[in-house]
Amino acid sequence: MLSRKKTWTAGDQKRKYNGEEMELKEKHCWAEIDIDAIKSNYELIKYTLDRPFYTVVKADAYGHGAKYLAKVYSEMDTFGFCVSSFSEAMELRNAGITKPVLILGYTEPNKAYELFKNNLTQTVFSLEYAKALNDQALYPIECHIKLDTGMGRLGFDLISDKEKAYSDIRGLLNFHNLKFTGMFSHFPAADSLDEKSLVMTQKQTELFSDTARLMESWGFNLKHLHGQNSAGIARKLNGSFNTMRAGIILYGINPSEAVIFPQLKPAMSLKTVVTHIKTVKAGQTVSYGLNWTATQDTKVATLAAGYADGVNRILSFTGHRVKIGDRYYPVIGNICMDQMMIDVTDSDVKIGDEVTVWGGSGENSIDKVAAKIYTIPYEIMCSVSKRVPRVYREKDKTVHIEYNI
Repeated sequence: MLSRKKTWTAGDQKRKYNGEEMELKEKHCWAEIDIDAIKSNYELIKYTLDRPFYTVVKADAYGHGAKYLAKVYSEMDTFGFCVSSFSEAMELRNAGITKPVLILGYTEPNKAYELFKNNLTQTVFSLEYAKALNDQALYPIECHIKLDTGMGRLGFDLISDKEKAYSDIRGLLNFHNLKFTGMFSHFPAADSLDEKSLVMTQKQTELFSDTARLMESWGFNLKHLHGQNSAGIARKLNGSFNTMRAGIILYGINPSEAVIFPQLKPAMSLKTVVTHIKTVKAGQTVSYGLNWTATQDTKVATLAAGYADGVNRILSFTGHRVKIGDRYYPVIGNICMDQMMIDVTDSDVKIGDEVTVWGGSGENSIDKVAAKIYTIPYEIMCSVSKRVPRVYREKDKTVHIEYNI
């Protein structure tokens, strides 16, 4: 039996979804990642706005697998990567990624030497944090300054007390173990086009640009100024930005219904197989809670995917349908931890058939699934668990399979 920790490439064996390879893994659920879509989205962003951009691969590349995709993006000559934490940054370095890596969140100051040794760029978001990091550093650490222009999260607070924020920012010049090469902020409402959001985003853009000009006069030499997230890129927001951060649009999902980046191609699909078929008599119930009762004799198929894999349990009674071949079949009963059931009455569905639980551009696209359970596509993708192998497909061939357990 194959080890669950094995990294399996296309050269090992041919990928057969209904064949021996999936049987050997014991878990018949996988996330299929379309590399052709990933590359198409990347090129679309690149040629729409001709400026360097970070590819955001935090949260395991939004569930798509950061290690492999970072290699793909590196081959496409991305400027660098954004991650959330030191551990995510080290995952890239340990995978052989040499491009710049910006840590967007907090890193403990006692990791200062590790930041330097691994050539990582750390976000500095307060004078106190900068001092703590500077005091621990033995060698210059590359840093980007985070401004809070309205998000209310990390950053020098230009909303509550601009004068203090400016004083603190000027104080950064005293920290000689920190090398400031960039500055950024974040838009909380760039994906909305209502009047309040438009005004907010415009004010943020102006505040960022004004601050960048001031900082240049104070003696800062910042090469990378970035505020455009995926929504900002889609809207082609102007300002003093010379670098971008591409996130969800890389993976083929629009920032919102209001803000669309044309021609994106969704990259992820969650797939499984039919493991059992039975006929449930009229009056019988299916799954936990006795919430679904057959009104007639019903052909029920069990699938090897559940909420521990990334199929949200709330989908149970939303009318969600999975796709087998060219047809859609409704989910019945409560979705379980490891399994789920569907109604396949009057069909030729058989054990071993491949099932798309969600993904693609049809009725069970990630956007539509998110809307059914009142959440956002980000959460759907990030919810795919580590026990689900990531299967990377390019030009109709499996080029890599990544196992995390």
